[in-house]
Amino acid sequence: MKVSLNAIKKYIDIKDISVDEIAHRLTFAGVEVESVSPLASATNLTVGKVLTCENMPNSDHLHLTTVDAGKHGVLHIVCGAPNVKTGIKVIVALDGAKLPGGVIHNGKIRGYESQGMLCSLLELGVESKFLSEEQTKGIEILPDDAVVGDDDVLGLLGLDDVILDLKLLANRSDLYSVKNVAREIETLFDLKANIVDTKEQQNANLPFMVNSLTERCSQFSGRVVKNIKVKQSPKWMKDILRSSGIRSINNIVDIGNYVMIITGQPLHMYDLDKLPKKELVVRDDYEGDFVALDEKTYKLQNGDVVITSNGEVMCLGGVMGSLACAVDENTKNVVIEAANFDFASVRRTSIRLNLVSDSSMRFVKGINPNQYVEVMNFTALLLKDLADASEVGEINTYLKNKYEPTIIKTSTSYINARLGTSFSDDEIISSLRKAFIETKNDNGQLECVVPSHRIDITGAADLSEEVIRILGFENVKSELPSMQLSVGALDENLVKKNIVRDYLRGIGLDEQLSYTLVRKEEVESFKFINKNEYLKVMHPLTDEHEYIRINLLPSEMNLLTYNVNHSNNDLAFFEVSDVFAKNKKSIHLAIVLAGSDLRRHHLSGAKYDFYHMKGIVDGLLSLFDIDEKRATLVRADEEELHPGKSATLKVDGKVVATFGEVHPNVNKKYGLGNLNVVVLEADLTNLFAIRTSAKKMEQTSRFPTVTRDFAFVLSDKVSAREAVTEIKKINRELIKNVDIFDVYRGEHIEEGYYSLALSVAFSSLEKTLNEQDIAQLQDAIIKQLKVKFNADLRK
Repeated sequence: MKVSLNAIKKYIDIKDISVDEIAHRLTFAGVEVESVSPLASATNLTVGKVLTCENMPNSDHLHLTTVDAGKHGVLHIVCGAPNVKTGIKVIVALDGAKLPGGVIHNGKIRGYESQGMLCSLLELGVESKFLSEEQTKGIEILPDDAVVGDDDVLGLLGLDDVILDLKLLANRSDLYSVKNVAREIETLFDLKANIVDTKEQQNANLPFMVNSLTERCSQFSGRVVKNIKVKQSPKWMKDILRSSGIRSINNIVDIGNYVMIITGQPLHMYDLDKLPKKELVVRDDYEGDFVALDEKTYKLQNGDVVITSNGEVMCLGGVMGSLACAVDENTKNVVIEAANFDFASVRRTSIRLNLVSDSSMRFVKGINPNQYVEVMNFTALLLKDLADASEVGEINTYLKNKYEPTIIKTSTSYINARLGTSFSDDEIISSLRKAFIETKNDNGQLECVVPSHRIDITGAADLSEEVIRILGFENVKSELPSMQLSVGALDENLVKKNIVRDYLRGIGLDEQLSYTLVRKEEVESFKFINKNEYLKVMHPLTDEHEYIRINLLPSEMNLLTYNVNHSNNDLAFFEVSDVFAKNKKSIHLAIVLAGSDLRRHHLSGAKYDFYHMKGIVDGLLSLFDIDEKRATLVRADEEELHPGKSATLKVDGKVVATFGEVHPNVNKKYGLGNLNVVVLEADLTNLFAIRTSAKKMEQTSRFPTVTRDFAFVLSDKVSAREAVTEIKKINRELIKNVDIFDVYRGEHIEEGYYSLALSVAFSSLEKTLNEQDIAQLQDAIIKQLKVKFNADLRK
């Protein structure tokens, strides 16, 4: 925000403080001054009067002038401005003058002596947007009462100003007001600002109705002022507006902008005679076209705050007024509006319509909720003084809630403990009072009343911030705070999640990440595990990212399709991610196996099938020491999976995972052709919650392990797991492991039967097993499976 130093001087005497010191103190008090720059940059100027003006021979635009420069004598100056003439008073840049465009020196132009330069405001550094067309094309003509030889030209023109460019933090919206910047300087330099409330200005009974039909407006005030005259603003007001980066329009518009700069309260002026009815009503349910002051038509929608009169929109709240009731040169009577609109509504509307302005910015940042009476009286006084207003009506106000000041209770010990300081009670209380915070002290217990303009102070922590800002950060001790050390550790679920990821990467799977947001079609497919209600994003950027996924497989299938379309058909990848449903969050695992086994296809051409995924599932269970007795596989009934080649895993009755080969219809849907695809979706939250006994240490045998392979023909009614379990029961001390390495159905095997190939490992802790020991164990296995399952060794 750009603040005029001259505007600040109207409220506080800072003549004994340098601009650099002000900038330094403000910056180190949390109000960063990004730059300090003069409004105009020029030296060695004086006021002159053109005594003679003649056209230069052989030139179509240069003039030979003699100029009375007072104590500097009569100067001969060559000038090319079209508006130079005898008798006018002008700005003279003397020999050695420094202008933004360079240094002026005496010299000769086309053989004629020139002892300086006649200047325009552009040449002094004034922006063209503040100048008329005539001013941009020629030199500046000074008023007749300008004193010849006066060297304070910048002061005469109102250009002797310095601009402070403040980079305000989001919490210091109060400093979008010149008065509050003056208060800040008063606080930091222990001065006294001259800020007094304006007297009540009502002198007539001019009733006017105001109301609000929306929660998005907490306060709305209107006041009628009659018999005004629209004309040019006085020079002092134009100067302040120009220093603040605002172009002067007329006295009525300028008064509104000036009040906003000084108080931080945006205003709007309505032409009373153009209103359909003597009322202003705030609403947020209007939908339709709106023609604004910029003569453009905007589409308004439900939620936009509008001010209406007799149902017609007269203003877009906090953003821009309507052309229908605009103040113009014929306006005689006005209604002043001072309101407090919901910052979020103003922000959404202004951004959507691309109508961001100084007014909307102030509403978005937050304004003083209790200054509307002072603002109304201040504005009415200016209308009386500058627009000859003769009648000022009462202030009519809609107020949602009566203003109650914020009261915060704290203690000096809390403030010192939080800051790491040892300030006395008097120092803390004095600093708070300097910040206009009324403070009562009861043996170190403080009760603080926050001024209405400091809407950022809401708690004890904010009070401690004020204390250190004012007393100085150099009072904070340069020592490390004492901290209790503790051993850091990852969350248990995160540890287990990393174990799963490491395991899957270790067996050759690639890990991938995908978007959490998906389209509706995806969120409603592959609902194996999570069948809960899904969530929709309120304002999605695209239809592709409209819903929060509740399962991972739809995203994995999209990735598979992308790879297949790029001729990458042999894939094994997984993703571990949080998923969110209504009132539920869980950790999911998705695995996709497609094409040939990445570890074996160059050798054997083995294609991924149901048993590859089952092996991974068995590995996950063993990873967390989940006994196979607690796990059961049941046929899965999911439309996306092959009905005879899919299963659901339950542990202790809870569904942990569903996996299987993808149904041909799904392959067709995703454009995968005849590619063999096996998928899995697991709820790791359920898996991690399964209680298992602590790991037990086992002695490792120092004697060699012996393996024997068996091939049994079993009925389809007997599962491989049952066979493995039965073998382990025979002798748990000597039978160390049973691995399945082949399952066969087909030629030489009767229908209803299958061949199960097993590798059994034998070992003893006491001795090396001999052939007799091994033969006894082999016979026991064959006999036990024959008795239990009527299994025969495959011939």
